[in-house]
Amino acid sequence: MSRPIALLLVLTLCGPALAQSKNEAASAFARGQALHAKGDYASAIAAFERAYQLKPHHAVLCSIALCYEQMNRFVEAAAQYRRCLSEGAERSAKAASVKQALKAVEGKINYVEVKSPGAGGSVFVDGVAHGAAPQRVPLDPGRHVIEVRREGATTATATLRVVSGEERTLTLVPAAPAATSKPQVVAPALPPPARSEPVAEPRSRRRLSPAWFWTSVGLTVALGGAAAVMGGLTYKTASDYDKTPTKEGYDTFMSRRLATNVLAGVALAAAGTGTVLFFFTDFSRRRQGEEVAAGIGLRGSF
Repeated sequence: MSRPIALLLVLTLCGPALAQSKNEAASAFARGQALHAKGDYASAIAAFERAYQLKPHHAVLCSIALCYEQMNRFVEAAAQYRRCLSEGAERSAKAASVKQALKAVEGKINYVEVKSPGAGGSVFVDGVAHGAAPQRVPLDPGRHVIEVRREGATTATATLRVVSGEERTLTLVPAAPAATSKPQVVAPALPPPARSEPVAEPRSRRRLSPAWFWTSVGLTVALGGAAAVMGGLTYKTASDYDKTPTKEGYDTFMSRRLATNVLAGVALAAAGTGTVLFFFTDFSRRRQGEEVAAGIGLRGSF
């Protein structure tokens, strides 16, 4: 049914019934007509449903059906056309027109026969329950997610894209959960021995001898001291040069300043090396040796 003809049908059916009413139902219906004319079918449905709630009339149901039809929601449209017929349109002068509209809509509905051999299950379409399987489900054209859910089993799912007037058969069998393994019997733990030997600590990741670390520390201190001494001499040379500028004094100042910078740089490098060595040095060797020595001394004293 084309939109102009369908709209004319709605106006013809509903005009005599509600257009003359001066109550809230008539206002709601008029608002639905205006929204329908603008193409806002979802809002028009809400207005028509309000009008029907205030003053039930089969013509309002036909208006709702037309909105669903123009939204390509043919399943809802067919349901509203059937209500329209059963609630009075069947006995009206427009019965043939409503039946023709219903027939056109039903021809666009798709049907999927959902089967689930075995213990069956519940059929869900786009998350909405449709009863127990097997089930012949009406669908609007488009993409749909079909599920068969069964208690204690994994849901079987299929995604379909259907077109107008299509008939299909779909078999979905929920998978039974995998059998759980038998619980393992764990033997009771044995009581600990009366006296246990000391448990060796896990081997440390630091593998270098502490001597390397302490050597780098000593070297850093020595170089830092030398840099400090040379810095003092450089400062004195600079003071002497300021008092009595000579070429010899200038050369001495430059050489001592260079030596100070070199010593300071090497001292910093030694300090950095010592820092790295710290993270790779095994200090536990010395502590273990001290603990062993202490243990021997105690055992010897008793």
